[in-house]
Amino acid sequence: MYSLITSRRGPHIVGLFLISAVALIAAACSSGAPTTTPIPTPEPLTAQQALDNARAAMASVPQFEFELTHPEGTTSLDGGLDLRRADGAVIAPERLKVSAEANLGRIFVKVDAVVIEGQTWMTSPLTGNWSSVAPEDSPFSFLDPVRLVTNVLELTTDPAYPANGGSSGGEIVLEGKVASEALRPLVGTVLPGELLDVKLTLEPDSFLLTSARLTGRLQPDDQANYVRLIRFSGFEDNLVIEPPI
Repeated sequence: MYSLITSRRGPHIVGLFLISAVALIAAACSSGAPTTTPIPTPEPLTAQQALDNARAAMASVPQFEFELTHPEGTTSLDGGLDLRRADGAVIAPERLKVSAEANLGRIFVKVDAVVIEGQTWMTSPLTGNWSSVAPEDSPFSFLDPVRLVTNVLELTTDPAYPANGGSSGGEIVLEGKVASEALRPLVGTVLPGELLDVKLTLEPDSFLLTSARLTGRLQPDDQANYVRLIRFSGFEDNLVIEPPI
């Protein structure tokens, strides 16, 4: 697992779309007899409308925490790290901070990294000391969780509510398909042309995305039963990322 927090810089306008009902009062008929028109009630949101609302809601948040876990399988990142568990990470489109436990070959190591506008610093798994890493050797420089969220919400196709209903514990649940290429900002190298099953969970009032569960082959060595679970939170935190040395 690895967890990340993303932060956008600068002002942001809230653009949450909501469904509202409008009541029209009908004029009296020519006989003068009073008439009434029932007040319409809002139609339930379609799955596509809920997905559109989620895209607008996530586009407006200034930051979010990003956590990836693997109920089945692992994720291989460019540079040779097979990331399994981590905590305490912060990420922005130009700035990234990660604390990860990973497999480097047959060795289990803990690595901290900071990426700022393409410049990467990483700790030595042996000494914990920081040093600069060339961009082509960084296993984290391609990560872009903002683009990842945009891709998943824009490129999910055939959205539908689950057969057992569109809510779970008060949250909105959507199911659909997403192309493997949409997840390149998450893992770097993907197996092209694959369609993964995706299950999205949204907050019912804000439509913020709280989780995305992806099942299927995403990378060349994946099995069909691989499952990646991405959780989102921390939308209100204040984040600062600076060079470690």
